[in-house]
Amino acid sequence: MKYYPLFLDITRYKCLVLGAGSVARRKTATLTKAHPLEIIVVDPYVTENDFMHAFSDEYEFDPNVTYVQRDFRDDDLEGVRLAFACTASSEVNGNFAKICEEKNIFCNVIEEPERGNFIVPAYLDYENLVIALTSSGVSPAFTKALKDDLNNWIAKGYVPFLRLIKMLRPLILRNVAEQKRPEIFRAMVEKKFREEVMALIELKKIHELHRKLAQVLPESLVAKIDDKEIFHDK
Repeated sequence: MKYYPLFLDITRYKCLVLGAGSVARRKTATLTKAHPLEIIVVDPYVTENDFMHAFSDEYEFDPNVTYVQRDFRDDDLEGVRLAFACTASSEVNGNFAKICEEKNIFCNVIEEPERGNFIVPAYLDYENLVIALTSSGVSPAFTKALKDDLNNWIAKGYVPFLRLIKMLRPLILRNVAEQKRPEIFRAMVEKKFREEVMALIELKKIHELHRKLAQVLPESLVAKIDDKEIFHDK
């Protein structure tokens, strides 16, 4: 295993993006989804107005994004835990990565990942289900093809099923005795049961779905299910 797989909570951390081009804006937008404490973007060539205008046109504006038009300074990394080198200069990116390494800051170098100390994998994001993929640099094209295949497969059944589990979990915790909960949770994800439930959700067979769920859930709990939430009909 070339890379250690990890999901990082960055809500308490500052992040820095070096560069203001399209790749830098894309990385910035991806970071905003994880709600870091602050994202600082530094570039000497693009004006703040041009960057913010381009970023807002392409992505949803986030008030935690701060843009600074000037050369990078070492003290920009004060309090930063995650950094991205996204300039068009290999030399600038490499020097930036070295400074980050000296300061024990995780740094991703675009186009030359071996110069940094982490990579950003391809990923699928379904709110509650996030799947990260990498071929460890062997074939990014293969990784993208696999991502497309998985998306077609997962979005069809597993995402609605997980939506159902998310809705049922608090109901089970509130209405089922503690000693009985593990048995119910295991039964819900048992392969045959799970596949049958996913098929009923896909076909929108509500009454059959309720009868199926009643095999493992108390009927009083099944009656509390919000069908619109399962099928996203709200």
